[in-house]
Amino acid sequence: MADYLLKDENFRGYIDGAECKLATLKNSKGVTVQISNYGARIVSFSVPNKEGKFYDIVIGHDSLENYRKSNERYFNAVVGRYAGRIAGGRFELGGKKYNLSVNNGANHLHGGFKGLNEQVWTFTEVGDNFAALECVLPDGLDGYPGDFRINVIYTLTEENALMFETHAQCSKDSIINITNHAFFNLGSHEKNVLTHRLQINAQRYLPLNGNLIPQGAMDKVEGTPFDFRVLKKIGADINAEAEQLRIGGGYDHSYVCDEYKGRNLFLGAIAENEESGLKLEIYTNQPSVHFYSCNFLNGKDRGKGGVVYKEHGAFCLETQHFPDSPNHKEFPSTVIKAGGEYCSLSVYKVSLL
Repeated sequence: MADYLLKDENFRGYIDGAECKLATLKNSKGVTVQISNYGARIVSFSVPNKEGKFYDIVIGHDSLENYRKSNERYFNAVVGRYAGRIAGGRFELGGKKYNLSVNNGANHLHGGFKGLNEQVWTFTEVGDNFAALECVLPDGLDGYPGDFRINVIYTLTEENALMFETHAQCSKDSIINITNHAFFNLGSHEKNVLTHRLQINAQRYLPLNGNLIPQGAMDKVEGTPFDFRVLKKIGADINAEAEQLRIGGGYDHSYVCDEYKGRNLFLGAIAENEESGLKLEIYTNQPSVHFYSCNFLNGKDRGKGGVVYKEHGAFCLETQHFPDSPNHKEFPSTVIKAGGEYCSLSVYKVSLL
């Protein structure tokens, strides 16, 4: 195995009697992706930079133990049942009111205390370039109705693209919003990402209230620090005098994808870094890309290579539905019907500039 890979033995162990393992995907070009079944995490994504040296484009930890001790609980994990915040942990469905666990101030965030990021998934099948995982959550966990089953398939292509495909079913009418919370840094992990260039193909975004909940409006990005319609450095406007940047401590906002039309795949965002010569393209069939500039990284996590992760040490581009959608009839529905199926697809493609 190449020396840039994380060690398999560092991701073995047991959590509440469930066995933790690591799967390594590879293609013929030497690109590798490593998946831990703890949270179905992408724990490494190694690609050749402009000098031909392999470089890991996700920050995080080098062992299961360190992920479990991490201050940042969502590093590179699949999150849900509902990705994003739900105001007050409350929603109504079919005339019935539900109270979810409150784990983020006054809000419910990313599925609660026992969300998908905290689960030990089951590897159902692993091949040279793919890994399939399954997770089952019981009715009532963190307040959600219905027994919930989710299947995720990661596939690494010969074009250096990682496909992230999800399918889910629920035994009762419920709500669902699944994303991957990968923390990307295409340059040196010792540096922040403010010099990365970013493009988000969206003319509108969702302003937040003081509790980081969407207000309901879809404001135009034009003429604001939120305009990433053409490539722009992440740090270009991050310190601008703008109420929304103050509320989020930076960017922590959902963008309304221009090309969303249901299940069709489209280009949602592009990130570039001149230092490494790497470009990341993100394709999705979801209505939103949530851009998070890692405002809450605070130096409490020491990650791969002993690097201390500080504010803006990475960026997240989470392909998903809007936060708090169950409480906003004007947003696309996130209801999953009993016996129905939820499907989503996102692709993370890496190439040289």
